[in-house]
Amino acid sequence: MSILAALLSYSAQAVFLVVVVYFALHVVLELRVLMISRKVERRKLTELAQPSVGLEDAFSPPISVLLPIRNESAVVERLIDAACRLRYPAEGLEILVLDDSSDGTSALAQTKVGQHAAQGVNIHFIRRQNRKGYKAGNLVNGIRQSSGEFFAIFDADFVPPEDFLLRTMSCFKDPRLGFLQTGIGYENRDKSFLTRFQAMEMGHQQYVTVGLSEDGDMASLSGSSCVWRKACVESLGGWDASTVTEDVDLGYRAQIGDWHYAFLRDVVSMSELPETVSAFRVQRERWGRGLIHSAFKHARQMLRQPMPLMKRMHAISMMFSSVLLASIHVLVLLSLPLNFLIAFDGTAMLWGALAFFGLVAIWALDNAFGARKGARLEDRPGIVRTLWDTYLYVAMFLPMAWYYFAGGIRALFGVHGDFHRTPKGKGRGAQRSSLPRINAMLLAGDVFTFVYSLLAIQVGLQKGNYLLVPLNVTVCVGFGMVLFWSWQERRSDGQG
Repeated sequence: MSILAALLSYSAQAVFLVVVVYFALHVVLELRVLMISRKVERRKLTELAQPSVGLEDAFSPPISVLLPIRNESAVVERLIDAACRLRYPAEGLEILVLDDSSDGTSALAQTKVGQHAAQGVNIHFIRRQNRKGYKAGNLVNGIRQSSGEFFAIFDADFVPPEDFLLRTMSCFKDPRLGFLQTGIGYENRDKSFLTRFQAMEMGHQQYVTVGLSEDGDMASLSGSSCVWRKACVESLGGWDASTVTEDVDLGYRAQIGDWHYAFLRDVVSMSELPETVSAFRVQRERWGRGLIHSAFKHARQMLRQPMPLMKRMHAISMMFSSVLLASIHVLVLLSLPLNFLIAFDGTAMLWGALAFFGLVAIWALDNAFGARKGARLEDRPGIVRTLWDTYLYVAMFLPMAWYYFAGGIRALFGVHGDFHRTPKGKGRGAQRSSLPRINAMLLAGDVFTFVYSLLAIQVGLQKGNYLLVPLNVTVCVGFGMVLFWSWQERRSDGQG
């Protein structure tokens, strides 16, 4: 073997083993958090139900409900109606509709605001002259015109329960509590396998957050169905428009800055998931880009912050989980050259590959368990169906790894603020808005990765390197699903 070939071989093996070791750390820490989450859930089951909070006993400081919208004609009226149904002392509540729209959404929102204002609701329509700072800039502009000591934020596709404020505001009696996140449910969860996968994947994140919150560890929280203390937001300088995940960025800064957070999984606002694979693809690239950017942006400050070793390990694992997911795509890209560069028998790669698949099996089972609990799935399929569904669930993470990888590369090249909203509303028609060019690039990557993995399977079988074949087969399953959905979507658009 030439020196160059040997160097390439050792480099590829080193990258593979580093990813395996980091994945192992992530799996162990996640198992620990899931155990904590289960203890919390069991404790709640044994506690007596608490009486509902009455208005006369509630902690009810002035609060502003912020509704940032942008071209949301399918759901904006429902959002405003839901916000106006929130139960809270009228003298302490104001609702601000923050409009950045460029279509008919503005007229719908203004009409609906006028109807509620005529009924005595303290609601106002606020429209900016430009979209500077995108959603972050819209929120900052809204805060400047608000009067509340706290901010409750709901994205356009959310429907909070009427008692949302009554069940959340009492937590802020603790002056150290800077912000609070609540649970999220999905109305279209069972629309398709794609929506069910998303509900499970985000349900898993919510279930993990239960354990992180209980243990006092850092968490990555959503920017909707949440409440922020104004003093906390102002002390941090507000939302940062330089990142497309401004909610996660502000949450990291708050936690690193010693503000506490709370997570109330049992207070659930309903939302909607992207129903088309194109919308899902663009959304996840944006999330990956923002999460990876935020992780590296705040890593140094987090490492300087004094904290126990276990909490620091959880912080690293949580903040860089998006990097870990993106690195799985690196393993996929390495699968073909590894088949040419090395033989797996009798090498460290043999044990590394076996360890990787063992970890994947453990992670798949614990992730699927947390996902079902978090998504509140009540059906109980048989063992064979459960294993098959879990396999397909795991396979869908491989296209996600590509979208996060692409987002990470774009973040590396300084693309931090290229914001594309996720279409909301029922059905394909509501979500068939013009897609950004990044969708075509990601789709091309889907095709390339599918063909690339087919080639890796062929080479692996020819050379007798069978250990990576299961990985490439699963890659083909995952990317095969998204390519099939893309074909269905294109066919539907052609017939529409």
